[in-house]
Amino acid sequence: MIEPEHVASDLPELDRADDPSGGAVAWALLAMSATLIFSGISAAAWAW
Repeated sequence: MIEPEHVASDLPELDRADDPSGGAVAWALLAMSATLIFSGISAAAWAW
């Protein structure tokens, strides 16, 4: 059985301020979410 403290991960940790790749992933997700929300609102307003 694998002990949880011995499992290594190559994924960035989004809550670490000193991890540039994690920060980039967080900003990309934020930008994509904001774009999708804005697009949905714009489409609804255009169709109204």
